[in-house]
Amino acid sequence: MAFDKPLYLRGFQPTRSGGRLGAVLGSVFVLAIVGVNWAVFFRGAGVAAPTLEQRLAKPVEVPAEPEPLPQQPEASPEARMVEGALVRGETASQALARLGVASGSAHGALTELGRLVDMKTLKAGQKLVLSVMPDGKVRSLTFPLTETAYVEVNGADGGFVAERKEIATDKQTVSFACVIRGSLFESLQRCGEDQGLAIVVTDLLAGQVDFFSDSRRGDVLRASIEKESLSGRFLRYGKVKGLVYEGRVANGSVFPLESAAGEQTYYDASGEAVERPFLRAPLRYSRLSSDYSLPRLHPILHKFTAHRAQDYAAPKGTPVYAVGDGKVVFAGAKGANGNLVVLEHQGGWQTYYAHLSHFAKGAKAGERVSKKTLIGFVGSTGRSTGPHLHFAVAKDGAFVHPRKLLSMPGQRVPAAEAAAFRDVVDRVTTELKALPVRGLDGTRS
Repeated sequence: MAFDKPLYLRGFQPTRSGGRLGAVLGSVFVLAIVGVNWAVFFRGAGVAAPTLEQRLAKPVEVPAEPEPLPQQPEASPEARMVEGALVRGETASQALARLGVASGSAHGALTELGRLVDMKTLKAGQKLVLSVMPDGKVRSLTFPLTETAYVEVNGADGGFVAERKEIATDKQTVSFACVIRGSLFESLQRCGEDQGLAIVVTDLLAGQVDFFSDSRRGDVLRASIEKESLSGRFLRYGKVKGLVYEGRVANGSVFPLESAAGEQTYYDASGEAVERPFLRAPLRYSRLSSDYSLPRLHPILHKFTAHRAQDYAAPKGTPVYAVGDGKVVFAGAKGANGNLVVLEHQGGWQTYYAHLSHFAKGAKAGERVSKKTLIGFVGSTGRSTGPHLHFAVAKDGAFVHPRKLLSMPGQRVPAAEAAAFRDVVDRVTTELKALPVRGLDGTRS
């Protein structure tokens, strides 16, 4: 290949302008080093160190104290829950000792418990629930009385304080009318109610209706009453709003009158208290085997004699109760009467209970008894053909028909509340009369 012109190679050389820039940068660098050294080694050489007086005069900066931590409560030892029951032949103190309670603490808690509970009546099986500290001291003691009532004893100010408490129950009012077929117990069960209602009804209507002799098939019981339950389980019947018994032989009614304190007193429709001075009968009997009469053929003597009493046929051992408040003037064997108890009551009344198998513990001459107190048990002692109670009544020393006791009236509704009570009777009676009757077809409804 031929070239028209020759090619020349030249060596590299810095230009004139580039050489000046380098010299300037170098000078600046040297001056910077000199300045730094002067500042470090020579600038402070003439400043004197502060004297001791100067140091002491200068306020000392005290670092702020850290905020104190919140005071933590001192951890208290945890109590343990203990549950037990009295065993046969064991006292409450022995039971608490068995459950790990210190003797001094047990004595204090039980002494306070005894203020609300009769400790002499405790029986085997009585439940006790305790909260006990590690040192054996009682923090609390729970003493169940019923399914809903209990006494709670708590430690307070070096001692103990007992308080009676109630568990709240669910309450609802039920109203119904039930035809009587068979016994009152059977009839109520067939009408869909608990048999426990029969006890409430017979007790409230005792002064007006004798369910052992007056009740007849086809009679109707109308009731409005409170039902109590706990956690969905039926417990009992509570306050009665109204009862009306429509019978062929006897009629009765019960209505409440509530005080400002919420307590109820029951009266019949006429305004007379259903709580009469005397019970209708001293026992639950099978039948009235012999009534009060003057010309009666004696079953043993086989001759006509006066029978100034009522004979109630009942199984041996049936409980016999005092028909009214009074005093025991005789309790022992008395010839043809066998084992006899005689009570003296106010107003010149006396009641006699004969042929008893044995006496109750409280039936001793000189002892005072209350209405419905157990005084003895049905037997066949003395001149008797079989187990029964011979019940006689005397007024001012002369024997009278026992039904004379029922003539003793109860208290009347206070005059200031008579109008309000009358309104309650009219309203509740109208409501009860409008209810359809259950059990007419013989089946549960």
